[in-house]
Amino acid sequence: MKRWFSLTLVITLLVLALAPTASAAPPAQECNGTPYTVQADDWLSKLADKEYGNIYAWPAIAAASGIARKDADHLEVGQLLCIPSPEDAAAFMEKYSLEGQEIVLYHFGDLSGPYAGITAPLIGGFADAVNWVNNNGGIRGATVRAVFADTGGKVEEAVATYNRFMESDPRPYVLMMYGSPETEALRERLIEDKVVSLTSGVSAAGLYPPGYAYGSVPIYSDQFGAFIDWLVANWDEVKPPQAGDQIKVAFITWDTAYGRGANTPEAIAYAESKGVEIVATEYIAIGAPDVTTQILAAEAAGANVIYTNTLAFGPAQILKDATALGLRDKIMIAGCNWAMDLSNLALAGPEAAEGFYGLMPTRWWSEGGPGLALIERQFQANGRTPAEHNVGYMLAFATVEAIREWTEIALDEVDGDLSQLDGELFARVVQENPLSPLGVFNLDYGPDKRATSLIRVGKITGGDFVPVTDYFTAPDLRPKQ
Repeated sequence: MKRWFSLTLVITLLVLALAPTASAAPPAQECNGTPYTVQADDWLSKLADKEYGNIYAWPAIAAASGIARKDADHLEVGQLLCIPSPEDAAAFMEKYSLEGQEIVLYHFGDLSGPYAGITAPLIGGFADAVNWVNNNGGIRGATVRAVFADTGGKVEEAVATYNRFMESDPRPYVLMMYGSPETEALRERLIEDKVVSLTSGVSAAGLYPPGYAYGSVPIYSDQFGAFIDWLVANWDEVKPPQAGDQIKVAFITWDTAYGRGANTPEAIAYAESKGVEIVATEYIAIGAPDVTTQILAAEAAGANVIYTNTLAFGPAQILKDATALGLRDKIMIAGCNWAMDLSNLALAGPEAAEGFYGLMPTRWWSEGGPGLALIERQFQANGRTPAEHNVGYMLAFATVEAIREWTEIALDEVDGDLSQLDGELFARVVQENPLSPLGVFNLDYGPDKRATSLIRVGKITGGDFVPVTDYFTAPDLRPKQ
């Protein structure tokens, strides 16, 4: 059998421990092979090894048993399978292969502008994941080729890049984007062209009303709402010593599509409905070397919580200046998922970053598990730098794995015909097939749902990112239609 099935084997083993459970489809009514009853600790690749001496031939058993790919990792004891003969299995696998063909994945982002600090690890994770996929057989044997363009943080360059990609052959059926400004700017074009975008820029305006852009994490207003839920429930235990009893929040953030993503009318109304007062909104320039004026303005307004929708040097400068002002015993500092990252810790320094709260829709490196262990091995094998060992790298790596899984499901629906793989088909597959790729995060969409909703709150403690909650569902604070 072909080497390209080794990737599917890896995922089959990983998701046994990591993916949510689902009911497997029943076997076909007629078995053109040998009936088999599933025993404890059975999985399809194990049975393929036993029957054919080849662990990569499990799709033949799945097809003969009437098991959809999305259910292939969830066998139940007592379930009936159909084991094809070695000859029939070999014939199926030969027909199944797309070896010699190519699948192109497009992505673009800021590698030379203000967001480069967080985008560079995302791009590295994407590249390393594509290499890993190809080294383990590609997608159904087809080679994956990644095409990237640096947009320098400029929306007009992002639009121009998108236009070039749309003139490419093959035309994109899915592409990955990394910023809110370009997601908002291209929202209508994605709908018009029926191209799916998996985006890390999750401002509500880019994703709603529902179109073809899908957020890899909860939208920023939902993240803020989740933080408020946790804050209200735990204020007495987590508030700074001099903070007082009434929660009063000030936003200190960038005046960009991303920076404004948390302080939407829906998010502010939600906070107020929970008894939280929003006392100030202060905007700072990207890369501002001093934000003491804005912090002091927040303090003067009575704030005992500062929330920021910035990243890297944004939260780091707030932390450093608030520490220098001696306000950490009075004001809690928190931020969205991109602020809860190694770049913040490195730029702020361990002392200033200590006690920072943030949202954690993804797992963190120190939490371990087979999926993160696999990503860690690839990180080391590709000689990545310590600065790239952040949330962006693992998220992009896992997103490529999600694209691989969804692409294989889509190809199953069109009998492996790459010419029929388009954005409309892929969008439906994304909506109908929730995933937890490599156990890094949860991707669960629907006809009217364009962002994930499971999230945790975490805290920087002793130089590490430590969850202080289990996963819970963020409130739905999308814009009113």
